[in-house]
Amino acid sequence: MNAHQEQEDLIRHEAAKRARHLPFRKLLAQAPDVLTALRPCWFASPLSGSELMPAARRYFDVVLFDEASQVLPEDDAVPALLRASTAVVAGDQNQLPPTTFFDLSGDEDEEAESASAVEGFESLLDQMIGLIEKPWSLDWHYRSLDESLIAFSNRYIYGDRLITCPGAGGPPALSHVMVPFVSDQDGQEQSSGAEVQRVVELVLKHATERPSETLGVIAMGIKHARRVEAAVDHALISRPDLEAFFAEDKSERFFVKNLERVQGDERDAIILTIGYGKDRSGRLLYRFGPLNAKGGERRLNVAITRARQRMTIVSSFDHRDMDPNRTKARGTELLRLYLEYAASRGKRFGDEGQLAFPDNSFEADVKNALQSKGIELIPQYGVSKYRIDFVAKHPKRPGRLVLAIECDGASYHSAYTARDRDRLRQQHLEALGWRFHRIWSTDWFMRRDQEIDRAVAVYKAAVAHADRSESSGGGSSANSGSPAENGSNRPPDVSAASLVKSRRPRPRVPTRSSIAEYSQSELLSLVAWIESDQDGYRAESLANKVSSLKGPTLSIGDNPPSEIRDPAPSSGRARALLTFL
Repeated sequence: MNAHQEQEDLIRHEAAKRARHLPFRKLLAQAPDVLTALRPCWFASPLSGSELMPAARRYFDVVLFDEASQVLPEDDAVPALLRASTAVVAGDQNQLPPTTFFDLSGDEDEEAESASAVEGFESLLDQMIGLIEKPWSLDWHYRSLDESLIAFSNRYIYGDRLITCPGAGGPPALSHVMVPFVSDQDGQEQSSGAEVQRVVELVLKHATERPSETLGVIAMGIKHARRVEAAVDHALISRPDLEAFFAEDKSERFFVKNLERVQGDERDAIILTIGYGKDRSGRLLYRFGPLNAKGGERRLNVAITRARQRMTIVSSFDHRDMDPNRTKARGTELLRLYLEYAASRGKRFGDEGQLAFPDNSFEADVKNALQSKGIELIPQYGVSKYRIDFVAKHPKRPGRLVLAIECDGASYHSAYTARDRDRLRQQHLEALGWRFHRIWSTDWFMRRDQEIDRAVAVYKAAVAHADRSESSGGGSSANSGSPAENGSNRPPDVSAASLVKSRRPRPRVPTRSSIAEYSQSELLSLVAWIESDQDGYRAESLANKVSSLKGPTLSIGDNPPSEIRDPAPSSGRARALLTFL
């Protein structure tokens, strides 16, 4: 402002006005230095940038393109590139390319889904990759909380390049719902009526049983998407109790979209409804809309990677109804393989992902030593190129996994950076709900007996935690502990008793506007989570925080019970407590 006094005076003058402001384009042209200094980071679409910023100069140092696989160079990219000195282009070549789909009126479903409408053009990402000698590859995958949600795309689309971490167990995240074929329905080749009804039932069931989880419905074709959306709206007329779940002001509200409109979206749960079905004679016509076109596999990839926690595929046929020799379209072939994968609940790649145990004397010694102590281990657990060295099973509950154990063996040393092997792996596994323990080779060779005792103590603590979680209904058996308590800092001697009270992950309790909307069990889980953090609030300070409140009794650890009132929803005391929690 000191260097450009005239620009400062102009901006202050415009800010003081109540009406008749100078058009923003003219204001930027007359005061570019002060405006960009006051607001150095701008967010705009390419069209808005062209309208607001005259092309007379470069206003910014860096322009960043997101979802660049859908950006047309000549229409969207060039005007933005002219207004900055450096460009950063981020995108995925295996997702949707630019198309003329959104240029159509949408009145005719067949026109909108024609080959010309969904045929892709060269994107900004395609052109930039050709200009850059070595583009950066973002290989870590964080969205899916269960590896089965991304494993199919990782295998068939990304060539097993993505680094994914196995989930900590629990119910299958992937399922296939087969709708019985009805021979007396017309038009079901493009949109099965029975499938529409089943999707509505699944949507209402989710809204009733899992209101805290967001939901989206993806349909293969436009006609089917419109029928599903209309059927859901009609069903909600008789279900006013679900109004809050379908509110339009939610940050991640419920949606029904077709393939071309869903890129960039993600939800906790996704229902993918195929829609296309057999004709009245029971013959599958292989009319799969955009999947039959060139690049159809990219559209399928987008659809099957939108879910964070669970994915449900609904169709009126299964993979056995599809002849692999009937069509050469890559998208259609991957649809057949994905239906088979979903029908197996993601077990086609091996639910436990067991491979031949690596010829590594250190890891083999660790396995033999721990198994001799009664700890049943699964080596090389996972389905991507990153595998957990060992996963420990619950001694009495088949299928329950309680602990992830990593060594600094071959897998550890194959990581490209110390950040990957020492921090990101453990951090991501704990975020997925695992309890984690590391065994260092130096400690193992120098103090083998102590390391075995420490691993056994951590295992017993993990089993005890799994039992407590099972009895209280509080999540999976492999919930994480703090890095220090799980062994990453290598304390010389840790007893099982001290490890039982390790820090837990934050409970899956959604944020609500009033304390009156929380159940007592939810408040108990939040308080127990805070109390379990030995580096955070202690029970005494927590009791002091809520000592003036009165209501249901909460027992915190071994301390005397403190009380929480259930005040009015608008109470400032309630909001303060919610902020603290």
